[in-house]
Amino acid sequence: MYIIRLFLAVIAGFFIAGNAYASSSEETSDEGSVEYVTLDPLILPIIDQDGVYQVLSLAVVIEVSGVSDADKIKAKAPRLKDAYIQDMYGILNENAALKGGVVQVNMIKKRLNYLTNKIMGDDVKTEVLLQVVQQRPI
Repeated sequence: MYIIRLFLAVIAGFFIAGNAYASSSEETSDEGSVEYVTLDPLILPIIDQDGVYQVLSLAVVIEVSGVSDADKIKAKAPRLKDAYIQDMYGILNENAALKGGVVQVNMIKKRLNYLTNKIMGDDVKTEVLLQVVQQRPI
């Protein structure tokens, strides 16, 4: 029963903190301005046959070139977060992204980059940056 309540609390956290928050900061380089769009943290349960045994938290920042691309990312932030949660939930619970119980960060980053490029299309060049990857056993 405790595991079910914990799982429901994690899911409730998605809805409470899931307000498509996206902020950006700017950096200038020789090629032009680089924008960083910070998305809401992702909180994902990792489930095995006995229930939830870990919770994974990811802080995602998307790097784009220019303010207009940053605005496009902010406009599609809810869609991006939805795609991230659906994809990560699947691979984490199949243990495809875990090796010895540890999340394979390179695999996660590749999948998030793929999803971002798929949703944003070829006209917006993006790079997903992981700021925090935290696993908590339950």
